[in-house]
Amino acid sequence: MLLLGAGSAKASAYDDTSVAGLFPVNNQGREVWNFNPNWRFHLGDVLGAERADYDDTSWGVVSTPHSVKLEPAEASGCRNYQGIAWYRKTFIVPGNRSEIYFEAIMGKQKIYVNGKLAKEHFGGYLPVIVNLKEQGLKKGDKCVVAVMADNSNDKSYPPGKPQYTLDFAYHGGIYRDVWLINKKEISITNVIEADRRDAGIFVHFSNISEKQAKVFVDVDLQNVGGKARKVKVEQSLLDASGKVLKTISQNVLLAAGDAHQTVRQMFSVRNPHLWSPETPYLYSVVTRIKDGKQVLDGGKTKLGIRSFEFRGKEGFWLNGKKYRQFIGANRHQDFAYVGNALPNSQQWRDVLRLKNAGFNIIRTAHYPQDPSFMDACDELGIFIIVATPGWQYWNKDPQFAERVFQNTREIIRRDRNHPSVLMWEPILNETRYPKDFALKSLQLTKDEYPYPYRPVAVADWNSAGVKENYDVVYGWPDMDMSGISQCVFTREFGEYVDDWYAHNNLNRASRSWGEKPMLTQAYSLAKT
Repeated sequence: MLLLGAGSAKASAYDDTSVAGLFPVNNQGREVWNFNPNWRFHLGDVLGAERADYDDTSWGVVSTPHSVKLEPAEASGCRNYQGIAWYRKTFIVPGNRSEIYFEAIMGKQKIYVNGKLAKEHFGGYLPVIVNLKEQGLKKGDKCVVAVMADNSNDKSYPPGKPQYTLDFAYHGGIYRDVWLINKKEISITNVIEADRRDAGIFVHFSNISEKQAKVFVDVDLQNVGGKARKVKVEQSLLDASGKVLKTISQNVLLAAGDAHQTVRQMFSVRNPHLWSPETPYLYSVVTRIKDGKQVLDGGKTKLGIRSFEFRGKEGFWLNGKKYRQFIGANRHQDFAYVGNALPNSQQWRDVLRLKNAGFNIIRTAHYPQDPSFMDACDELGIFIIVATPGWQYWNKDPQFAERVFQNTREIIRRDRNHPSVLMWEPILNETRYPKDFALKSLQLTKDEYPYPYRPVAVADWNSAGVKENYDVVYGWPDMDMSGISQCVFTREFGEYVDDWYAHNNLNRASRSWGEKPMLTQAYSLAKT
């Protein structure tokens, strides 16, 4: 049995890793443990593996992030394992409001708590949260959590396309960090768990210039106790060095019985340091919820103050000035041998290498990336286009579209506070989808971020409803621009990617083919 402290490290305020959207601070109220170590693992399906009394002592012991199987350096084209894998862990529940926060598990999942199904989830790129209080567990109880992760082909949820026709791999496993979080009766809500736009912490801005900016911080609170409570919401704005610039506090009366309330506080910043890829200056807001001297909950949110605007043929303007050319690439999250299971340090290393290569923008092909990758882009200064999972596949079953919409909601809610996020890609990459789907996807981006300086929506220019309505369109340098008033973004330079059958083309030559194909590729790219 795992006793916390023996196999799971408590997250320190000095660990510069965000946990469920918040960076840890000293005296934050909530308790957070790194829940990565000491999982029992079995590759393949096992009858009865969900039972609390199942004997898993013969299974291997692994730590997450974990790939179900070490793969070849290049593992696309169905070389990787697809199917069921099981993870189990036994531990003592540390508090009365504990939850397990999985940053992502590939495929579809069933998660059991003490033998009972606690969560069923479809999709491999967004958080999965298991609330142990809802399973009847309290401090000191024994808990056996069993996770069935299945990365088999499944057309019912995005991306949906079978892997043998896909140009990337569904590498299986609990491949991102896992956290164990314990909160008090009054806490900041989690935006994914609450499934509401106004949940969690939402930082947004108005009146941004070199002389001033207004920073709004919306904090959503929850009281699960049996009586109303009066608490203080205290927030401090810090500069990049950690110096406190201003502190604001407000008393709030929270009703009993799982009630929630959103509190908005505003900071006026004079002569702000404006965020850009060249000067990625980060302020932070430290939030604490207090009852007298006791801190009930809290954490730190990093933020960058920046304004931007796409002005059609005038191009892109950042912080009131015309910006230079975008230079970037599409980035997949996998790596040789380990599949998707990159540690946070490798996420940061990738961003640093991309930055040092001269890039100022990355498109997350074709799904949301690890939170540490997002944090690194904020810190090091790279814009991001965040894509909804999808690739050349459409399912007419209405459930499929609803799952796409839910992915888009959760992506925006998870990533809305990142200054690096420039655009949402709320549609399915290189896919023929109906016009009503494109329009609803666009509207979701506006509904989820209804404030100034919102990241804009981008989609294929020749898909139904896009050219007439979207903020930015994907295209290529020598395309016919007639009838297009928006900015046109080249997502794969040198590729006519909207001719979706032209993948065996001059621009995809391998070095192993020799000098002549490489020269032919260089000439072709130079022409475009």
